[in-house]
Amino acid sequence: MKGKNMNQIKDFLKRNRLIMDGAMGTYYAQKFARRGEPSEIGNFDAPDAIRAIHMEYIKAGANLIRTNTFASNYQTLKRSGYGGESHNPGEVVKRNLTWGFNIARDAVNACGRPAFIAADIGPVPEYGGRDEQEILDEYLLMAKTFIQLGTDIILFETFSDLKYIVPVAQYIKEHSNIFVIASFCLNKFGYTKSGISAKKLLKAVEEESAIDASGFNCGIGAAHMYQILKRMDWGTKPILVAPNSGYPDTIRDRSVYQENEDYFSEKMAEISRLGVNIIGGCCGTTPEYIRKLAPLVQAPLEKRPVGKKNADTANVLAESGQGREAEKNPLLGRLEQGGKAIIVELDPPYNGDMEKMIQAVEILKKYPVDMITLSDSPMGKMRADSIMTGAKVQRELDFPVMPHLTCRDRNQIAMGGAFLGAHLNGIRNLLIVTGDPVPAGDRTVISSVYDFNSVTLMEYLKHMNEEYFSQDPIVYGGALNYGRKNLDKEIERMEKKIRAGASYFLTQPLYSQEDVDRIAYIKSRVHTKIFGGIMPLVSYRNALFMKNEIYGIHVPDEVIQRYSPDMSREDGEKTGIICALELMEKMQNVVDGYYFMVPFNRATMIGKIIEQFESETRRK
Repeated sequence: MKGKNMNQIKDFLKRNRLIMDGAMGTYYAQKFARRGEPSEIGNFDAPDAIRAIHMEYIKAGANLIRTNTFASNYQTLKRSGYGGESHNPGEVVKRNLTWGFNIARDAVNACGRPAFIAADIGPVPEYGGRDEQEILDEYLLMAKTFIQLGTDIILFETFSDLKYIVPVAQYIKEHSNIFVIASFCLNKFGYTKSGISAKKLLKAVEEESAIDASGFNCGIGAAHMYQILKRMDWGTKPILVAPNSGYPDTIRDRSVYQENEDYFSEKMAEISRLGVNIIGGCCGTTPEYIRKLAPLVQAPLEKRPVGKKNADTANVLAESGQGREAEKNPLLGRLEQGGKAIIVELDPPYNGDMEKMIQAVEILKKYPVDMITLSDSPMGKMRADSIMTGAKVQRELDFPVMPHLTCRDRNQIAMGGAFLGAHLNGIRNLLIVTGDPVPAGDRTVISSVYDFNSVTLMEYLKHMNEEYFSQDPIVYGGALNYGRKNLDKEIERMEKKIRAGASYFLTQPLYSQEDVDRIAYIKSRVHTKIFGGIMPLVSYRNALFMKNEIYGIHVPDEVIQRYSPDMSREDGEKTGIICALELMEKMQNVVDGYYFMVPFNRATMIGKIIEQFESETRRK
């Protein structure tokens, strides 16, 4: 079938079912005892072995094989000894892709049996300090290489979202007539690790003209795959399904799958009767599994199942819009009505004693404070968990909270669990931030995680709102670095956060008219709600520390000069109150609310500032 164009493949799938091959990586490790080595290295070191596996699958009945290029990316190749500093990373990736494609083509020719070849692209690792453009460029390099090699099909395999697939697919369509498939990895509940449901993914693919087919592979076994698929309306595009043989056990640090070819083929027969167009296997499957599936290629294509209408989903999503959020969320409702909301930040305790925090909350309850926000281990030093502390404050003191959640300390599983736990405990506001780095002296024993940055974590929560919390979503905001030299870059990042669902922004502390003017400029460019940060200074020493040791905060000399080294505690606090009131006056017509950071647990001082400002405002 070499040389078919996109329309011919589409016509073929209207009348026929394709049997795809099974696993390459797990079978390669099993067959050739290449434990711990990615099979893609075999394109360089063992091409005959890779070719032999392709031929086994074709002889077993597969009429669609995937190139051995799923992990042909720079990070994987570098870890395996290729693409180091002496190599051109792009050339190493391109060479591995080329060898992988040519090996697959040689296998088809040697078998003398017709088979399509799908150029396989897996997710590119996003760690190592790489930005989104670098990652996108690597995907585009892969696409360009396969276009030049003359492939008929490009398969994006085991993805969790469409973030990179869509722009690369659009590029492919602009430069070729290649058939594009997007396949996603699900958990047994029907969601990807990005928190997106199978139903939503199929709907998105249905609306994207650059993607010709979609499907699901890896992650789960055939039984769970069937349960997910039978509940959905699939749309009109061809569907690919390739589950794992089951769930592995770990023996001597190696994932081992049980041999269950008969059971697997029976379950896959049930899946095929749902109307699947392309059917195959993923981890743990072998040529014997495909031999059992081969008779399914003769079975007629069945009519697709029809699930709940998309209009129902649209109604649910519409209900999760900001209008409904504002109706149910007091903070957002106050902002939408034009009122000046007040948020006060407290640090959770560094030990097991919450007495000081409870006292601070009890004090703040006496004033018109709308919400307490709780930091998440600021300065990279351990504090009580912000969400659990917030849940206790909200439950026992009946005061709404906004815990901070940093990207620093939790992996993707823990983040999802944190969102679920917050929602179960009635928390409906969060501040999503990158988080202060771990201090340099602790980095040998403390590891930062950073599975997300603040934007991608917001995107994750946005998906969870749509899929899990649509009737009562979590409202969230982000941090605003108004002191950034290039404000247009900061505005660009704010816009990304807004697209990711951010409803408001909290700034670092402001101390001057220049700071307020920068916020005003941002407000003129971005339609969003901004809380102006206020952290009263309480002494000369405190002012010098903030000026000289806290990055990103500018304390002008004229503020420093209002304090003296020998002033009393009372005088220092009084000066801090006066400066805070002057600052609130300056920003009154600029910001949508005030964000107080409590200095040294002096909640009474914050109360005095709020009370005096309210009194002065009423007099005017």
